[in-house]
Amino acid sequence: MIILRLIGEFGYDIPVGPSKQAYLLTKGLEEKGIKSTILTYKKGEVNLKYVNIIEYKPIFRFSHYKLSIRMLLRAINEDCSIIHVHGYRNFQTDAGVLASFLNKTPLVITTHGTVKGYEFLNLSLSSKLPNIVYDSLTMKSTLKFADRIVATSKKEYLELLSFGIPSNKIRIIPNGIEFPKINVKREYKDTINLLTVSRLTFKNNLEMAIKGFYEAYKRNNKLRYIIVGDEKPSRYGSEESNYKNKLLKLCKDVGIEDKVSFKGWLTGEELWKAYINADIFIWTSRYDNFAHALVEAAYFKLPIISTPVGIAEEIIEDKGGFIVNHENYKLLSEKILEICENQKILKEMGEHNYQRSLNFNVDRMVNDYIKLYEELV
Repeated sequence: MIILRLIGEFGYDIPVGPSKQAYLLTKGLEEKGIKSTILTYKKGEVNLKYVNIIEYKPIFRFSHYKLSIRMLLRAINEDCSIIHVHGYRNFQTDAGVLASFLNKTPLVITTHGTVKGYEFLNLSLSSKLPNIVYDSLTMKSTLKFADRIVATSKKEYLELLSFGIPSNKIRIIPNGIEFPKINVKREYKDTINLLTVSRLTFKNNLEMAIKGFYEAYKRNNKLRYIIVGDEKPSRYGSEESNYKNKLLKLCKDVGIEDKVSFKGWLTGEELWKAYINADIFIWTSRYDNFAHALVEAAYFKLPIISTPVGIAEEIIEDKGGFIVNHENYKLLSEKILEICENQKILKEMGEHNYQRSLNFNVDRMVNDYIKLYEELV
């Protein structure tokens, strides 16, 4: 079996969920003897021996839509068993659809939250317009043509249903995480550390987290807030401009600039240490189809307080933390205090989340995709 994969960016070092997940899937397939060819606009760091990765420069670009005739021709002429594309409303997916149609090759689309995610954000009409125009011009035919569409969470499954996709076309295959082989052992410290690992973008709503931390800190001055991540502007409009500076100003305005630490991007052992040194994980995103960091936090036995996005509810299950409504930073602060004032609850929540995290491993994801591919070949 040979997989032709089309994706905008590909590599384990690219801090965007679909890129990393496509890499882990391809790596897992290679380990099981399944060959892949990757067509992409950006190749990051990879450690693959037998995968052919071809990088293309677009000849035209409108918003996030990049056009490459060479990519299209390669997709049409590639000998493969399955075409697997990532995302929606992009040229590489359209190229995969056309290649699938011409060659009668089964088509799988993993949408990664690109179908309805923009509807959950506070976007201007000009930011929404490319999505609306695309759906009007194509009549959603890209998704309708696919043999299977993969949702990475129950929430995304429901979004696809509401978009008009029949349930028999949808499969739920959660993303897989490469868990580090590390002993999670925490040492006593004087502070209670809250942690967020996130791109600094308007979508991820760090303002709510900072406000919630501030309200909790006023009642417990042992609290500290650590933010791992940095700016990587998305295509969601003017709110992205200078977002980190806005967060820094917010911290200064309320007098907690020395209590909130911005660590920038951390990877490998440095990232794992950040999780180990934390006590509670905070996630206040406006929208996610999955949210990779929630699984990492769960693996490191952290209680989680999250907005109702991605797999948060699937992990927490009313046992591993709390779900708080969007923008309700007052409730967020109450839940922070409730957890940090009861060490027994903190430990029980962490153990629950750890057990849940084990369901999101790479081997399970790879095997689920192999089963899906075999259904279609």
